[in-house]
Amino acid sequence: MVSLIVLLSFYGFQVDGKVDRYAFNIVENGTSVNEQIEVDVEKQTEVIRVPQHNDVDAVEIMNDFEAGLSARRLPATKDCYVSKLDSSFPSPAKLKLDMDQASRQSLPDKVTTERIGWRMVGFADRSALPEKILDFCGSFPIYNVEAVPLDSMNVTLHRASGHGRRKRSHWIKTWDACSPQDKQKMNNCLMKHGTDFSKITLNCKYDTIYGYCVVRCTHMDFFDISYVCKGISHSYNYLGVLL
Repeated sequence: MVSLIVLLSFYGFQVDGKVDRYAFNIVENGTSVNEQIEVDVEKQTEVIRVPQHNDVDAVEIMNDFEAGLSARRLPATKDCYVSKLDSSFPSPAKLKLDMDQASRQSLPDKVTTERIGWRMVGFADRSALPEKILDFCGSFPIYNVEAVPLDSMNVTLHRASGHGRRKRSHWIKTWDACSPQDKQKMNNCLMKHGTDFSKITLNCKYDTIYGYCVVRCTHMDFFDISYVCKGISHSYNYLGVLL
């Protein structure tokens, strides 16, 4: 698990035509990061831009609610990845409301961190993608990706690219797997031979890690019209996960 210390504050806010632009500063593990969010309620799109920092790669994310798709543009690798839109992500209207409220009040120090794995499943069919996604990805190759559930109990993530080589472990001590389903399969196998699964470490390999933050705001209660920003959602995404 990546350690995280986040201090978040807005340093600017402006409306440019029909696109609402928000800029705020995240201090993550001592590094100042300027994250930008663009919301277009009419076109039903959201764009999140996060620069490279620490061991996290730069990323630009577009959520297209009309098409039900998300695109992730990675400048470092010059690739673009498309997946189904996460239904839990706030709509453009809700995200705009949250950002408006967050710019007017003290921001929360409560941070909820989640880890999401992504696996490439092949090239995307450009003819089937909406123009907004194609324009966003530009000349980068576009791949389809799908989410891979990560077992938060006993998983170690290893970056596949970079310098050095990971030491090879004995098969009974290391098992390359990322999901709870893989853990259960291995557990069933080991139980047949009387082996204690708690001694096994699950490993995932990935090529890229990127992250972003979103402020979450809600009504205090049913009769209260005011909004209170109670938490920050911080997402770490591991792309290119191998099972």
